[in-house]
Amino acid sequence: MRRRTFAALILLALAGLVPTQPAASQDDPLLRQAVASFFRDARVLRLDAVPDLYEGGYARVTIYAARAALTGGFRVDEAWVRLVGASFNPQALRRGQFQLDGVRDTALHLRVTFDSLELFFSQLTPGQRVRLWSERGWVYGRGVVPLWGAQLPMDLRGVFVVNGGPELYFRVDRLRVNGLPVPEAVVKELERRFNPVVTQKDWPVRFNLRAVVVNADDVVVSSDPQAACRVCADFAPAPRGP
Repeated sequence: MRRRTFAALILLALAGLVPTQPAASQDDPLLRQAVASFFRDARVLRLDAVPDLYEGGYARVTIYAARAALTGGFRVDEAWVRLVGASFNPQALRRGQFQLDGVRDTALHLRVTFDSLELFFSQLTPGQRVRLWSERGWVYGRGVVPLWGAQLPMDLRGVFVVNGGPELYFRVDRLRVNGLPVPEAVVKELERRFNPVVTQKDWPVRFNLRAVVVNADDVVVSSDPQAACRVCADFAPAPRGP
């Protein structure tokens, strides 16, 4: 009887030393601060993190951001991110910096309205005022651009493309300035100036972009080849008001 009681006490003690699930991480507020340093000035920022058993480690991190500015001034209206098996640098995390030492799997889904795209392109070329819209998958633009010391009327047609890497490009199919077609060599030079529209070279983690869909009011960019937002179910969408 004494042996059974002693053995039971040992088992209870061992059970207390081995948690059945990861303890609540003290890094969660630091993780939020680090994420906010990437999704700057986000109107909405939601974070769900499942900590792992080592410092800076997370079995899963899911992020939702609305109206956030990314590196390079590109503003997204909504963004969903999932990181699986993420190892954040503990020292950088304590400084509030988003720095990953490793990650097993990633997913990204972005929604950008034409209003946000118009603002982005106007910032690239001061004085440019172009309205964007879409028809049948094409992106159309019409407005004025500063050329040769004058504001000249311009209209274009193009398409957003991804190639499975970390960049988003805009390819011009047709461009007219002051009613005249612009030579292809000039179009290629203009493309070179503003492409890639999204580059992840300064991002703390890179996502492979595999799909882009142009809708009536926005452009969706996704790491899913079918542009399905498998991450979106983790968070309800943010209000889409102004």
